[in-house]
Order: sequence, then C-alpha cells, then structure tokens
Amino acid sequence: MTLFKALVATFCVSSVLAAKCDLNVSVNNFVGTISSSVQAVSHPITISRSRNAAQCEVIRAFYSTGGAGNYNRMASTSNNSIPYNLYSDSNMATVLKDVSDATQAGEYSVINLPVRYNSYQSNFYIKQVDLDTVFSSGSGYFGDNIQISFYSIKNNGQLEYETTAYFYLQLVVPRYAELSLVPLGSPHDPNSTQYIMNFGNLTSQDVKSATLNVKGNVGFGVYMTSQNGSLLKNAASSVPYQVKVGPNNYASLSNAGQETFMFQRNNATSINAESYPIYVKLGNVPTNASTGDYEDVITVTVKAW
Repeated sequence: MTLFKALVATFCVSSVLAAKCDLNVSVNNFVGTISSSVQAVSHPITISRSRNAAQCEVIRAFYSTGGAGNYNRMASTSNNSIPYNLYSDSNMATVLKDVSDATQAGEYSVINLPVRYNSYQSNFYIKQVDLDTVFSSGSGYFGDNIQISFYSIKNNGQLEYETTAYFYLQLVVPRYAELSLVPLGSPHDPNSTQYIMNFGNLTSQDVKSATLNVKGNVGFGVYMTSQNGSLLKNAASSVPYQVKVGPNNYASLSNAGQETFMFQRNNATSINAESYPIYVKLGNVPTNASTGDYEDVITVTVKAW
C-alpha cells in the first residue's frame, strides 16, 4: 500500500486577560490526520490566574458547537464535511458542550488553579474518526473554528464569565490506496498481501490466476516488479512467463528488480474495493529443463495519485 500524506499546519495562540480572575489562557490550533482506526487525541489548554480570590481556584471551560451549529460537530471544506467531536476524557463518553447546554459533569472541563501565577495544563480530547467513515469524502483538508469560554464559580455556586479563547481545528484525510492479493473472486482483505501461485508440474502455456483488490479514495497506479525478470528459475534452468492484470494484455516483467507500470484508475473505488483478476501464463517449458522447484517473486505496488 502506498499512502501519501500532506500536512499544512499554522499554529497560533489565543491569549486573553480577564478582569475578575485575570486568567491568561493559551490554546494552540490543532492538526490531525485521519487513520485506519478511531482515535482520541489529547489537546492542551494552558492557563494561569493572577487574582487571589477563592472563586478563581476552580475554572470551568465550555465549548461551542463550531460551524455545525449542533453537537454533531463537523470539519468542513468548501463543499464537503467530515465528523469529529470534543470530549473531556479519552473514553469519549460525554460530548463537551457550551455553557447554555451543559447540564452535567463531563459536558465541560474542570480546571484546578490552586496557586496564582502558576501555569497549569488541562487536556480535552478530539475524536478523529477512521478512514472508512470518511471514505466517500475523498482526500483533503477539513477545518472548524471552536470557541472555548471560561467561567469561575462564585461562593453561591453561580458561574461568572471570565474570558474566551479560540482555536482552529484541521483534520487531514490523506490520499490513500490499499491492496490485497487473494484467490480469484475472493473479497478484499487488507491483511492478505501475499499469495502463492502454485503451478504444480510445469506445462507450456499453463495459466494460473488470483485477484488483486484495490481500495482507494483517489485514483491510483498499479505496478509490478519481478525479482527474476519474468522467469521462473531453479539452479540450472528457467521458464518464461507473462502477466495480465486489469484491462491490459499480457506483458513481460523483463526488467528484473524494476517496476513495470501495469494500469491506472483515475477515480476512487467503492468502499468495498475494486477487483482486478491476475493471470500468469507460462511460456514454453524447455524439454531439457532440470527437475526441481522453480520460482519467482512478484511485488505488486499500488500508488495513490
């Protein structure tokens, strides 16, 4: 599998002083890359206070909905969106909410500031979904703007607004293509990347088959490399062969150790992958071929474009 990743990150800091507790808050922008599994990625808030009031020792942080306008948060491009969300812990059990909507613990961050002037770090968690979830969205950069509001707690339990910080979230969906090599007609299995094609007793013009399955969110090219230059070899003899895969005719992989371009696809596959039969056809087996095992190794490479 060939996976291309590109990250463009511009980090800035939102830092604001407030009058009551004199909070100093810093939140960096966030850039994450979508991968094959769901991830909970921690992201820090750095905060300190200058005032020595009791109500400033514990701060609550509340989180806006972002561009989605609800708590099914979305990161967007000009014409597409992918889901993500914000949580107070890595178990991702309770979504973080804004002050007008948060009604229970876990829906806001609790930040302890026991000593004034000291800086403390509090983490919240960003849920990055897996590649399959965003497969139909294609590759690209998806963003959202989040506002975090900070409140102190008065002696009577009422919240008092302190300050607001902002951060930009960017999620990168990489251009990727994965392959599997399986028996002819079998479905895609990303864990199956090796296949033994057994010809048994070698016979001139004999043909064996397999399936190349490719799953990609963009177009791709398929390449093959023969270790022996399209020859099945043993110690003393060799038997030539040709390969057919995809829409092309039989071809020889005659340049040993060098990639041979086989075919290309210019758009994404379905989420279930696209299947391409592989046929390997023997040439003439020499009448004086020595007995023994003959072999070659073909490396199949799929490159996302």
